[in-house]
Amino acid sequence: MKFKEKIKSIHPMYLVSFFLPLIIMIAIFAVRGIYPFGDNVYLRSDMYHQYCPFFSELWDKIRNGGSLFYSWEIGLGSNFAALYGYYLSSPLNWFIGFFPHEYMIEMMNIIILLKLALASVAFTYYIEKRFKVSNITISIFGMFYALSGFTAAFSWNLMWFDCVLLLPLVLLGLERLVNEDKGILYTITLGLTILSNYYIAIMVCISLVFYFFVLLVTMPVPEKKTVYLQKIGYFTIFSVLAGAMSAAILLPELYALGLTASSDINFPKTLTQYFSVVTVLNRQLADTEVCIGLEHLPNIYCGVAVFLLYPLYIFNRKINLREKIAKSVLLFIFIFAFSFNIPNFIWHGFHYPNSLPARQSFIYVFILLTMCFDAYKDMKDYTGSQIAKSFGLFLIYLLWLDHTKGENDPGYAILFVNALFMLLYVIIAFIYKKNKLKIHYIVFMLFCVTCIECTMNMEETGYSTTERSAYLRDYDSVESLVSEAAAEDNSFYRIAKAFGYRSKNDAAWHNFNSASVFSSTAYAGATDLFGRLGLEHSMNAYADHGATPLVYSMFDIKYILSSKVLNDNYTLELVDSIDDEYLYRAKYTLPLGYMVTSTINEDWNYKSSNPFSVQNDFVIENTRISSLFTTIDFKDSGKEGITINVDRDEYVYVYIGNKSVKTAKVSIGEDTENFAGINHGRIVDLGWQSAGTVIKISDKDSEEALNAMVYTMNPDKFIEAYNILNAHGLNVTDYSDTAITGTITVSEPGILMFSIPYDPSWSLKVNGVKTDTIEVAEALLGVSLEPGEYTIELCFTPRGFKLGLIISITSVFIIFIIYCFYRREAGKGFLPFTKAKEIKADEAVADSTETAENTEGSENIEDKENTDITQ
Repeated sequence: MKFKEKIKSIHPMYLVSFFLPLIIMIAIFAVRGIYPFGDNVYLRSDMYHQYCPFFSELWDKIRNGGSLFYSWEIGLGSNFAALYGYYLSSPLNWFIGFFPHEYMIEMMNIIILLKLALASVAFTYYIEKRFKVSNITISIFGMFYALSGFTAAFSWNLMWFDCVLLLPLVLLGLERLVNEDKGILYTITLGLTILSNYYIAIMVCISLVFYFFVLLVTMPVPEKKTVYLQKIGYFTIFSVLAGAMSAAILLPELYALGLTASSDINFPKTLTQYFSVVTVLNRQLADTEVCIGLEHLPNIYCGVAVFLLYPLYIFNRKINLREKIAKSVLLFIFIFAFSFNIPNFIWHGFHYPNSLPARQSFIYVFILLTMCFDAYKDMKDYTGSQIAKSFGLFLIYLLWLDHTKGENDPGYAILFVNALFMLLYVIIAFIYKKNKLKIHYIVFMLFCVTCIECTMNMEETGYSTTERSAYLRDYDSVESLVSEAAAEDNSFYRIAKAFGYRSKNDAAWHNFNSASVFSSTAYAGATDLFGRLGLEHSMNAYADHGATPLVYSMFDIKYILSSKVLNDNYTLELVDSIDDEYLYRAKYTLPLGYMVTSTINEDWNYKSSNPFSVQNDFVIENTRISSLFTTIDFKDSGKEGITINVDRDEYVYVYIGNKSVKTAKVSIGEDTENFAGINHGRIVDLGWQSAGTVIKISDKDSEEALNAMVYTMNPDKFIEAYNILNAHGLNVTDYSDTAITGTITVSEPGILMFSIPYDPSWSLKVNGVKTDTIEVAEALLGVSLEPGEYTIELCFTPRGFKLGLIISITSVFIIFIIYCFYRREAGKGFLPFTKAKEIKADEAVADSTETAENTEGSENIEDKENTDITQ
């Protein structure tokens, strides 16, 4: 069939299923004033702080040919292969390289819309193939699948939606595997699912095990029970092949996660119920507020009509009883997993989700909608009594909710809206049964009601926005300042953003080397060390916020961006300013690597709870200079805060130990400023203050007494310490994304410590000889050196990548061979794009003679087959 003929043969339901959610979403974008309809953008939660910067980093690597193994623009340095596997591995993401960087947000929004539209098409395709039905109204079910409560809550998690898109194809492939022993579709789509987002794929894989046994229960009972073992064997083999396809992504990811804070698994000891089954059912009502917090509530809305169609599914005598029971039990398993802690823990990959609950809920939505379509396709067969009973059950349910008014029960307005839509669906059902209108009018009515319901739910419950101009406020100025620094300085250095940062991943957004990161792949060791040094940190994030001049120097932070003037002329010098954005150069920055004492791991008290003591001790152990930081007296007024009377010109640093204090309110003279991240262990850098200055600090959000430490730094001792450490620093002669080359002269035995997070994926050569690395302070990379002159070479290759690549290539080859055998069994050519071998005339005659001899005296099977075909 020619290409044009294939296009013409596409059923209109696919076009409708694609454009229906797309048009609804564009309409919502217009109402919300999302660019280009206004100055708003759809950037919510992690999409704001993580995904947009990470997409920017991927864009930079695509456009400039960077390595996908490592990035200096995320944290002190990050395993980009792991970050790619966690956040960016969707094949669709590569299209961002075709567009300008300044439209990154819009590109991400387009990807979201495309994934939702394609998810609708995939669901429609599943329904057509599963039920052998081609009907324009199938696209309605595709729309509800694509725009479910899961989408309303989590569509900003665009990395998850490849799995939403692929799920219908995976389950269709699994059904073919069980029913027809054909595993290619299942293997390829499951492999793509795992490759696109391994985390959500974990939930898909767990669900596949349950769904597989549902298929075994519902299949015709075979004569030989060994058939079940055969099916289990096929399921196991093709599932393993699917996972092996993704090994090049999976193995580096698994190794990298072992270095993160997520590597610990604490299995719950007791079974705890979060909420009742009724609460789960409430989450299926239209206009129900989505849950993205810690309440564990699932987002499973997929149309009010499911409350009508599921009872009809039970009433439907055409549906096998075993299938009804098996699939209903499967729904209950999902509901049980939503409601209890242990199955919730297991289904989320043996971790409790850090907010964003019930991430497997889209699978529940899919199964429920397929059951509802199974009921819907036989709408003519139901009696008026059955429809009325289903409607009555729903009304009783709503009245009961209105009467009980539980904590998580919906309000009256939501109950009324759902009752109204259900009434409309029942009316349409009776009109259809009684043939009161022509079918195209009924279809039009059905589309109108469903589209209104779906649009209303999405508009009310999803898509919060932020200002585009605010997100891009410093875009041009920072780009110009960073470019200016790069033009003047070709050494390896990092840049911090002291004030005016939007997230810990600003460096990835602007594409400069940094020391801050917010990522699930963040190194746990670096996170802990930053916290001990008094820098902002949390389980999966660390930042240079709260850095002192010593910390800037230790981590090769040579330039500092700020949206306000920094009052430190002693260690900083202004390079340039553009549109209220300032670029400073730190005068005393150590190189990427420098020598420290050989006993640093034993002698440096880096686990002290006092960050100033940690910094002091680092200087003492490596330079023998003491008292770099000393205390300043202050007045403690309890809940009113503290007051510092500055006696002389000096630096002032404050550390507040209260974990419940999120933001500190700081008043210096008549100026007041808020410092966020106090509960994440950061030092408040108040800069260089003049004698006579009065500083007042209090808890911004409540009246809590502060557990505060106030210190100053001796600048002369800092410079002296810098000179000692810098004298034995690494001279970086060449660097790239994955390699560092430099020279160093060592006068005393010690450790060459790099301000690079420790990762066994780094290989190191000293004068061309591969040498073992060591871990410094359980966080940083180092190597022991004796006195002498050395050339140091560092190279990064993600652990597991080479083995994973071999496994992936092997599995793809095996799948290809299996596919070729399938082709041969189907009478096609063994290889793609080939035809079956034609039988020569003499071979055909010989075969005919042999067949005649073998069938002499017996019934002519061929004639019987021809007779059956014509009947």
